[in-house]
Amino acid sequence: MKQREFIYVDEIVPKITEQEYKVFLLQFQKSLLFSLKKKEILTDSQYECCIEELEKQIKRKRVSNVNQ
Repeated sequence: MKQREFIYVDEIVPKITEQEYKVFLLQFQKSLLFSLKKKEILTDSQYECCIEELEKQIKRKRVSNVNQ
């Protein structure tokens, strides 16, 4: 695979809320899993299991945040 390099160009980085960060992270993880599935590195069932696990983690974090 071709390696790419990204260079920060000193533009202002927008501030995001904790909730926006969580949504971004979840979507990023899902997109990585989808990419692995599309490249046939993950099977359909592996992909589904990973997605289910991500969703379980999100639910556990919500419950722990409510209990605090």
